[in-house]
Amino acid sequence: MNSLFFGYRKGLRDNWKTAFPNAQSGNDAADSLQSTLVWLDISAFENQDAAPWVASFLGQGRKVIVLTSSPNDEQAYRMMSIGASGYCHALAVASQLLEVADVVSKDGLWVGPGVLQRIIGVANKVASLRSNQPAINHALSVLTAKELEVAADVAMGLNNKEIAEKRFMSERTVKSHLTAIF
Repeated sequence: MNSLFFGYRKGLRDNWKTAFPNAQSGNDAADSLQSTLVWLDISAFENQDAAPWVASFLGQGRKVIVLTSSPNDEQAYRMMSIGASGYCHALAVASQLLEVADVVSKDGLWVGPGVLQRIIGVANKVASLRSNQPAINHALSVLTAKELEVAADVAMGLNNKEIAEKRFMSERTVKSHLTAIF
């Protein structure tokens, strides 16, 4: 898994170096041509729109993970809507960055529970419009029993750690179920 980081003015943050000792920092979209995972730190963008940057890295098998020092659900939803595969805190610990990379490299998505709830809500509305039936029935019919339990816990507002404790599973298993639910 080849990781390339963009956006941090000093090159690589310490937590990135710890997680990915061979990672490099890039300066423009051309630098990303040989990378599998492109990590884009938008913390310093201030009022600039990060969407063109995300779009410039997509394609050719690359996946974009957006990092920020001030994460919020609205921005996460916007970044995921334009094609980002992940969204997390720029100062996340190395072990979490490795989990994000693992999930995204396996074609999964990495987002917080608020964004997940919003995506599920939009999917239910679309399914309802297409079938003229309550969307929840169709959407839930394709999930396994464990996925249904995890989805219900997310709908109640529980975070991954709380779900893991309640269901006697690891947080990684919860994230795996959430990826399958997507």
